[in-house]
Amino acid sequence: MINEYERLLVGLDDVDWAGLSHAYQSAHDVPGRIRSLCGSDDEARKEAFMSLYSSIFHQGSRYSASPVAVPFLARIAIAGPAAAREDTMLLLTRLAVDWHDEYDVTTGINVAGWRAAAAEVGPDEL
Repeated sequence: MINEYERLLVGLDDVDWAGLSHAYQSAHDVPGRIRSLCGSDDEARKEAFMSLYSSIFHQGSRYSASPVAVPFLARIAIAGPAAAREDTMLLLTRLAVDWHDEYDVTTGINVAGWRAAAAEVGPDEL
């Protein structure tokens, strides 16, 4: 599979992804994309991130596969490869809040501050 990050993906294959949907119909491709986020190939990781961003969060829309992907993405954001953490955190933030940086969060959450803090610390501190 993928090295020391396998533990982050426990349960990924237990999900009926083909029975879920994203912007391009069946979400059967989501587990492969999530696995690529933990891989060592930088180009494949970037492609997987862009694919996930445009499929489970297409132009601000969420789909049945979106919330199911969140626990796996959260594990990667906290303890995944350093190169995957920032992008994964961005996707999680977009899924939770919105898709525009200038979006005003009515509760006063400092999204930019959270991103900066997450980029500076390791998984134990996060």
